[in-house]
Amino acid sequence: MKTILAAGPVIIEGGKLLVNKDNKDDFYKIPGGTVEQGDSLTDACINESKQENNADIEIIKPLNPLVIYKNPQTDDEQTIILIHYEAKLLNKDEIKPIEPIQEVIWIDIEEIKQGKHNVAPNIKFLIEKGDIK
Repeated sequence: MKTILAAGPVIIEGGKLLVNKDNKDDFYKIPGGTVEQGDSLTDACINESKQENNADIEIIKPLNPLVIYKNPQTDDEQTIILIHYEAKLLNKDEIKPIEPIQEVIWIDIEEIKQGKHNVAPNIKFLIEKGDIK
């Protein structure tokens, strides 16, 4: 079975979570992506944030990881290991979507909890674990 290792930052300001949407999924997700050979988990988190949103971030601490056994895009069986880090955004006025990202927005966490937004499974997981509050 194929295994994917991915890392991404959880950036929260004023009760809102920074999320992306691309053309692959119909849900919002935290920035991040596959850990490339030679990169550390934190390097991947920092690099993907820059590549997707022009975001400069500072890693604060690791959060709960999540393992998924089915690709949410294709329903194919595979192991996806998602590593999350609490992070601080250093250049809020400069963030923007960079292809293939189509949208970058701040979503109210209370609205996510109420089911008002279609979000990735790992966001729901992090809320359940208390990492996103």
